[in-house]
Amino acid sequence: MWVNRFKLVVLGQLVALVCGCSSMEDPWKGVQGSPKVLVTFPPLFSMVKQVAGGGAAVQCLCTTTGPHHYNYNARDAILLRNADLFFSVGLGLDDHFVGKMLATDSKKKVQHVALGKLLVPQNLCLLSPEEEHDHSAPGHDHHHHHGEHDPHVWLGTKQCKAMAVDIARYLGEQDPANRDKYHANAKIFGERMDALKKQGRDQLASKKENRLISFHPSLAYLADTMALQIVDTIQINPGAEPDAKRLAKLIQKCVDEKIQVLAVEPQYPTTTASKLILEELKRKGIDAKMVEVDPLETADAGELSAGWFEKKMAENLKALVEILP
Repeated sequence: MWVNRFKLVVLGQLVALVCGCSSMEDPWKGVQGSPKVLVTFPPLFSMVKQVAGGGAAVQCLCTTTGPHHYNYNARDAILLRNADLFFSVGLGLDDHFVGKMLATDSKKKVQHVALGKLLVPQNLCLLSPEEEHDHSAPGHDHHHHHGEHDPHVWLGTKQCKAMAVDIARYLGEQDPANRDKYHANAKIFGERMDALKKQGRDQLASKKENRLISFHPSLAYLADTMALQIVDTIQINPGAEPDAKRLAKLIQKCVDEKIQVLAVEPQYPTTTASKLILEELKRKGIDAKMVEVDPLETADAGELSAGWFEKKMAENLKALVEILP
């Protein structure tokens, strides 16, 4: 019985999308360039813009709502239907809506590439059993499931370099006349990623402390890039506050190991848990501080540009350099 109800729900969604699409103007209208490239979220937008060098038309699905919580709509279905290439991360980050979108593409014209899944295993961080999410936890969004690997690969410079090479390869398949340009641009982007890593490690090398508590399990690749250590995580499931038992465990770990820095995210305004941990540590004589580290999962549409990603990565580095003792 429940299977039939599920089929009816999916059919209803498809009908609603078709009806919505039939009366909607093509969102690619007025967007110059070729090939037409659709991406799931802001870091991929910047990377494609960097590699394409202004030649491709690029549009982004997620802007102010991140991939963890995004739901696609009729406009997205049109974007997909008229795109040549569709880049996602995969690895459980955006699969929950990408799969549904691809199911609506009856023409099967678009070439979909999950860039995270193309990374070699040694370039992927494993999630701890705890970080693979307790799907029964209160507040957990059940349509969002990570696999065994941490999907936040865009926060690692090594991973970004590899993804840029793959972006160049697929752009070149769509546009052979500019293949060499795409690969040259990917090489330049990779060199800038190397420079960012060196700058970060050089600036952080003199710090007495390199440990911090992250807000949710998103900073492993950034930590690896900058030689930092993520000791624990406040929210295992994004948006779900820790219970009293976990909160007590985090506070005790900070006390025992003298952790002084808590990373919070702009997507989640300073939470009750973060404030409680900070206040309790101060009461126990630990001069703990918060630092805002953006996992770059969201951006205002007007901010999106080829340089947005590098600018935001540099801002994260600056914040860490200023806060770490």
